[in-house]
Amino acid sequence: MAIISFGEALIDLLPSDTNPSHCIKCAGGAPANVAVGVAKLGQKSVFIGTLSTDAMGQLLRSELEGVDVDLTFSPVSENSTALVLVSLDNSGERSFQFYRHNTADLDFTAESLTAYPFTSGDIIHLCSNTSTLPANHNATLLGLMAIQKTGALISLDVNLRENLWPVEQVQYLPERVGDLMILADILKFSKEEYAHLETVIPNFTTIINDSVANGAVILITDGANPITVINKSVDDLHITPYMPQKVVDTTGAGDGFISGFLSYCTMHDISSTQSFDADTLIKAVKFASQIGAKTCEKKGAFNALPHLSEL
Repeated sequence: MAIISFGEALIDLLPSDTNPSHCIKCAGGAPANVAVGVAKLGQKSVFIGTLSTDAMGQLLRSELEGVDVDLTFSPVSENSTALVLVSLDNSGERSFQFYRHNTADLDFTAESLTAYPFTSGDIIHLCSNTSTLPANHNATLLGLMAIQKTGALISLDVNLRENLWPVEQVQYLPERVGDLMILADILKFSKEEYAHLETVIPNFTTIINDSVANGAVILITDGANPITVINKSVDDLHITPYMPQKVVDTTGAGDGFISGFLSYCTMHDISSTQSFDADTLIKAVKFASQIGAKTCEKKGAFNALPHLSEL
């Protein structure tokens, strides 16, 4: 069983501890973070995302391969690496400014996804940021529909970043996110994302209800507040999350959480959402919560994601 993360790998530019006007380069990108989190938890991790040949792309490749993420199925592009300027407030909460126009991470096709030999028991994980352009969205959907036929599970962290979408494409965000939700077996939202999408996707409740009826697992995080789990094996389940000893940087906390949840699935040979009962869901979410909490204790994303021995 492998966890295949698909999507963007980019460079986060974070303020330096010694001089906030200076930036330090940190490898990042939500799907790439998940790939690293899974690998550091000792699970088979594959990343499918186009990497640039530029210096930043080489840095990403080095960081990913350094923790044994398999890049065999990651294409190469001459386009530049996307950059994100990350600002942190006094509590470690972050805001983002993206530099992503004709970048390497957008240079993919449906064949990029299906190049990996998916089988039942594998999990493909992605976020909504592969759907910011029409051609990319169509390629993502075609790839996922082909993967679905193999019996692999589809995991979606909505991970809304509206400022990552071109101005002329934002109007299509609700429709495209809804398209992805329909295909997902595991859906993760923050509480704010869930509430927002509930108001902008006309058939949001129907999608959620149909997904749950088909066995999907819905995970809704809310910072330090209880995590909500929705699945047909449980009524609304609320699980108190682990707390970090000290919050340094929340970048990658959600990615740490979902890498923990998916890793729990492969650690315990959960190849179908039908395998979940209340007890299994509680254990999986508590394990995931530990990963998310530990990720907040260090700056950055790749380096902050914990090894299994650190829990």
